[in-house]
Amino acid sequence: ECSFMRLNTLEKLYECLKNEAPEITVDPEVAKKAVKPIQRMLEISAKLGL
Repeated sequence: ECSFMRLNTLEKLYECLKNEAPEITVDPEVAKKAVKPIQRMLEISAKLGL
């Protein structure tokens, strides 16, 4: 169980999407390394029909 995930609520998510805030910046090198695992997750989801 993640204590940080418990801080998220539907109301907070709604406000975040509505106001497009807070803005999060990611170091370009970190973003580059994240692409491959994200692509794999999307491929697996597609294969499972999710």
